[in-house]
Amino acid sequence: MRIGGIIDVSTKDWPKKVVSVIFTIGCNYKCKFCHNKPLLDPTAGEDWNINSIRNRIEKNFLIDGVSITGGEPTLQIDIIPLCKILKEIKKLVSVDTNGSHPEIIKLLLPYVNRIALDLKAPLELNGNRLKQIIITNLDPQKIKDTIKIVQSSKNIQFEIRTTYVKKLHTPDDLKSIINYLKKIDFNGDYVIQQYQYSDGVGENNKELFEEPSFEEIKDILNNYENLPYKIYVRAREIGYKQII
Repeated sequence: MRIGGIIDVSTKDWPKKVVSVIFTIGCNYKCKFCHNKPLLDPTAGEDWNINSIRNRIEKNFLIDGVSITGGEPTLQIDIIPLCKILKEIKKLVSVDTNGSHPEIIKLLLPYVNRIALDLKAPLELNGNRLKQIIITNLDPQKIKDTIKIVQSSKNIQFEIRTTYVKKLHTPDDLKSIINYLKKIDFNGDYVIQQYQYSDGVGENNKELFEEPSFEEIKDILNNYENLPYKIYVRAREIGYKQII
């Protein structure tokens, strides 16, 4: 497995859990606002044997489990055997994904406890808005299939999240996503993350985007109530907070 780094102990990557975080290399999206751009270089990082990962995780008595992120973990050919071996040592497993490989997610589900899906843009409008944001020609049906597969699985904690980037996303983008999730009876957690510039975004993209304020995000949510799912906001001003 090609890995860009491992954080041995984190309290920020899985709410109410202490986990190790594994960063995989490579992604099939080209989002300009990505804060993990160094992970997109296929030559970055180093190859790890999954048994070496197992040994490192098994010796860590401070953690509840492991969060596998990236990059896009479903691009790794060892992702399924890794999750299987982590389950065997009785560690909780969370996988972050962009949802573009539903066939891999389906095979992963017996070995994971949580899926966190980064929904970059609305899935309607024939995928045009999605293509503008991920700069990749992806059939949005693949993401819809991933959502359906995870939602129909029992005992899987399911989080869908969107990083709201001012000057890239619009309030209508968030509203479209919220209404779509309501239409499909989504029953997990939806998290709106405040975009914050980091060095990983790159100086050449710094002026393209702005950080929205918490109040700007909250204003978009003013007219929503009685949704079948919870909405959280993660922002600099408030941390992580349920809004609806």
